[in-house]
Amino acid sequence: MRKNTRFRRGAIAAAALAAGLAGCAKPPPPAVAVLPPAPVGHTYPTLVDMPPAPRYVHYTLEQKQKLQQAFNVIGLKSALMVGALSCGQQDNYDAFMSLYQPHVLDAQHQIDAYFRRIGGHYGQAKEDAFVTLLANNQTMGGIGQGAVFCLNTQAEFTQAMALKTPDALDAWVTDNTPEGPVMPDPTTPTYYHHKKITHLATVAQQ
Repeated sequence: MRKNTRFRRGAIAAAALAAGLAGCAKPPPPAVAVLPPAPVGHTYPTLVDMPPAPRYVHYTLEQKQKLQQAFNVIGLKSALMVGALSCGQQDNYDAFMSLYQPHVLDAQHQIDAYFRRIGGHYGQAKEDAFVTLLANNQTMGGIGQGAVFCLNTQAEFTQAMALKTPDALDAWVTDNTPEGPVMPDPTTPTYYHHKKITHLATVAQQ
């Protein structure tokens, strides 16, 4: 019995000593918060490749440059639409469309006419597929940015709204490009349905 009592007392003393040492130990250093990188603006490659025209369809160099500019503007609109859908920033998208609506619609009409000319009866279907694949590629690019995608999208809206004029928007979207052209890849699975994308555009244009 005495041996058991001594053992219990020893165990209690050891436990008390361990607790005391633990109380004297230095607390672990506080966790350092890792801040996301600062927003960088353009969330996507800003040059959008035009689908090639058939050989029998001819454009002058000036016409091609004007069309390229229109595709770049629509590429910006598409990227902002993707950001608005992904990040809950529809108010920002509506403000952008309100400021630049005539310019964006002019670019859209140019692209509509281009697809009608190169696609004939299938022009609208070709345009729908192009717009959907473009938005899908931009969506996948946003996923690759991770947690900073919505911060970058907000910065993109802020910069676009600060430009104020269509000419300034054109220069920004075409001349201030971080990467090469976006080429919609028909082998990439589509995550944004075309109707969902065009619905937001329709609402913003009203």
